[in-house]
Formats: sequence, C-alpha cells, structure tokens
Amino acid sequence: MLNTLISKSNAKISEAEFRFDQLQKHFDDHNLQYAFGSEDATSIIKKIKYDSTTNTFNGFPTPLDRGVPIKEYYRTDSFDKLKLWFDSNDKASLLNVHMIQPVPSTNQSIIPSPFLLSAYGIDNTATANDILQRWWYIFNQCLQRNIRIIGFSTDADAKYVRAMRLMSGFFGSLPNFQIHQHPQAFQIKTTSHWPWFYLREQQLLLFFQDATHLVTKWRNRLLSSAAELRLGNQFISINHLYDIIHNETYTKLDHGLTKSDINPKDRQNFSSCLKLTSPDLFKILNDNNGTQGTLIYLQMLKMIVVAYIDKKTTIAELLLVKQKQLPPHVLHVHTFSSQACESIFRNTRALSGIYSTIVNFTVHDFLRRAQRLSLLNDIKFKQLNDDPVNNFVFPVHHKHRKDRQSSFTQSQSDIDQIDIEQIITDAYHEAVDMLDRLEILNLLKEKRVLGLNLLSEYVFKQLNSNSKMYDYSSQLSNTDDEEFELADDDDDDDDERADDLNMEAAMAEWLRCLTHIHKIL
Repeated sequence: MLNTLISKSNAKISEAEFRFDQLQKHFDDHNLQYAFGSEDATSIIKKIKYDSTTNTFNGFPTPLDRGVPIKEYYRTDSFDKLKLWFDSNDKASLLNVHMIQPVPSTNQSIIPSPFLLSAYGIDNTATANDILQRWWYIFNQCLQRNIRIIGFSTDADAKYVRAMRLMSGFFGSLPNFQIHQHPQAFQIKTTSHWPWFYLREQQLLLFFQDATHLVTKWRNRLLSSAAELRLGNQFISINHLYDIIHNETYTKLDHGLTKSDINPKDRQNFSSCLKLTSPDLFKILNDNNGTQGTLIYLQMLKMIVVAYIDKKTTIAELLLVKQKQLPPHVLHVHTFSSQACESIFRNTRALSGIYSTIVNFTVHDFLRRAQRLSLLNDIKFKQLNDDPVNNFVFPVHHKHRKDRQSSFTQSQSDIDQIDIEQIITDAYHEAVDMLDRLEILNLLKEKRVLGLNLLSEYVFKQLNSNSKMYDYSSQLSNTDDEEFELADDDDDDDDERADDLNMEAAMAEWLRCLTHIHKIL
C-alpha cells in the first residue's frame, strides 16, 4: 500500500534533487508560509548502488556547483566511464541532508512534521563558502514559491559556524556579498542605544546552533579530563559531582544522579544533562564549600535548556515579532534546530528490517526508506489535524501526540507589552548576583567596566579586535540575483577552532559574557 501511495503522491526522492515543487505543494495544502531550515551529515556505509528509476549510481561524493549538488551527475551508459569513476573517486563516507521545519499557521494546533528537501553523499570537503551559496540558493528558491525561510540551524562544525558568522555579521564581514541589504531583510529599529546588541540592525536570516548539540558539548567539557575550567576564584570540576555521588550523607533521592550520568565516554547523553540541572543538585552544590564555580556552570547549562529546548518557556525576547515583522505563531523556538536531521537519521536506521542486523544504511537505502517516512509523516500530520487520508488510520501513541502539539498561547498584544530593555537589565542583575561570591566583580570594578553599558562596550571592543572575521571572495555570477554573488574559499579550521568560535558567538548572552571577561582580565 505504501508503494502505491508513493507512486501516486509523487513522493519519489532522488539523490541530490532539491524537492522545491513538492515543498510548495506541501505548504499550499497545509496553508503554511514560514519555515526554518536545517542541515546535517551522518556516517554511512560506503557502497555504490544502481538506481534503476533514474539510471544513476548512488554512493559517490556528489560534486558541487556553487555549493549546490549536481543532480544525476553519475549517470552513464558507458562501462568505461563507470570504471573511471570507480578508479578515480572515493565512495561517499557521509550523507548530507537538508530538512525544512514548517512553522504552524495561526489556526493549527499541531506542529507540522519536518520536510526532507534533499539528501546526497559527500566526502566532507565542502567549504564555508559552499555552505553560504547553498543556503542562499535554498532561500531564493523557497522565496520564489512564497515560502519565507526564517533561518538555518546546524551543529557546531567549524565551516558552519564560519558561514553563520559571515552571513549574520557577528564579528564577521562579507564585503562583496551584502546580504543584509536584501529587500526581505528584517529590520531591528531600536538598537542604536543598545550597547549590548552586537548584531547588525538588518538581518535576512537567523542562525541557531543546534541546542541539543550545544547542551551535550557543555556537559562534555565539564567531564573532560583535559579541560581545566575556572570561574573567578572557583574551580569547575567533575570531582564535585563524584564527591556528591560517593558521599554517604546523600542518597540518589537527594541528587538524582548515577555514575552513568557523569560518564565521559557517553558523549551524547542528553538525559543526563537534564539531571545535572535539577534543583535538588543545585541546592546541594550551593550548600557545599568550594563548589560555586560548578554550580554556576550547571546553572548556565540550565539556562540554555530553558531558552532553546524547553517548549513551555515563555517567549519574551523576540524583537522581530514585537515589531510585527513576523507573526506570533513563528515563536516555536524549540523547533529551530537540526534535530529534524537527527530524527530522520534515527528513523531510517530503525527501518533496517527484522531480518537484518545492519543498523546503518547506504545512500540508496536512505533514499528508499526516506520515501516511506515522508509519506507516513504526512499521513500522521493530516490525521492529527483531523483530516483523514483515504480512511488510513495511523496509530499514534498519546505521548507522541503531545510532542507535536503547539504550546504557544501568546497573542500579539501580549508581545507588544514586552519591555526588551527591562528584560536585559534584569538578566544583567541576575548575572551579577550569581557572580557575587567569585571575586569577579572586584576585578570588574578595578578595570572600571562594572555596569551594563560599560561592560557591553568593553566586551564588544575585545571581540571586535580579537575575533573579527573577513572574507573578500571575488564575485561570481548568480542565476537567482546578480546583486548577491559568492565564490569558493578554503576553510582550514579544525574541530577545536569550532569550539572556540561557539564560545565567542555565545558572548551575546550575558552570563557567558561575564565568564569571558574574567579570562580577558
């Protein structure tokens, strides 16, 4: 039955094909307009397979043309050419996917399922400029179909961070590519007297590092045996948590921790991040001596979860909605992540079948399984919106049904009453209270930078002088808009550099600003 529905619904997915027309139909059918894009890659089985429906070979690294993969590049009727490909090209080691997360419209109570835009094999040789051009291509193609891409989310790979900083102008600049001058750019009109606002007043796209990746990396840095963390006169150490677990004064009911929660080998344990931010653990750390640094570090972890992952968090800082450039229903911040990519990776691996012990897939396997997943997700979304599809009832567990429900209840009038400046001021005073016992405030007083405006200006000068990034790539012709053009450029940053860039980008948040300022002093 699924194969019949796939053939009738035009759900066929080919390698390196961007399904913009299918995306437009999907948005029109569900009355959608806004969306958030994400991109991620995963390891795959290196294997070449023939696709009889497209007469192409899947599994080679797909060549890029201005950052965009070339569709059906490996198509031939010549055995000699096929032999040449096998002899001269490596097999793709990674699968790159692009997902589009639709933003529910005003009258929808269910968050739509992500849409698989494209998937193709890669060899991890793409540069930051390839990513820039690819995002620009996706934005323009969607805009032509009346779909407004709000922004993109990825993990913290160095080339993605570089692309984000250059496009957003966060201590980065593209002199030959003035993307912020696009007529569709958002305008933030009240930043002239905000010394703590470091972005440009015009932003065409918003960028998010995937919050789940950020949270697990924050935890892993704490568990690392090589990292020596210090905040003021206090050390940040995993030993403080070991002492609590091994202390006979406390039981598991007191702190909720187990040894597996602080196992450094388990680097993707998101549930342990939630345990490390429990109020009970915070109370124990606050009562102990010499653990204030670890307490504040975990409190900052909690704030990341609350700000970017917790679905029930009240939205009070989104200025674009306050200025009515975006409708209120786009405030589903927890969906602005690359978890849509991670989800489709997990689900396609789960479709390996009961007679197979192989938990991974090839490029060809992914494309075939993704067709079924896309169709099933569409059926499930229509059913949750009380729109039965050919009397096909898709069983949905009641817990999963709640996962897709929209929890946003704020109206435009509620958002209009938000005082952005007061929120920032309150956050600053809360940060000062947290650092009161760490001798950091005394250092700030000595340097005469204690105060919201003074500290903001000082941090800006430091980041602007030490972290400014430029890219003077020469212009190339662009088929979508000749005014905005890009070129390829090498990006030799390594993984360690990615972590450094992430820490710099997070300086816009005040708690991390204060941590960084102490290191500078």
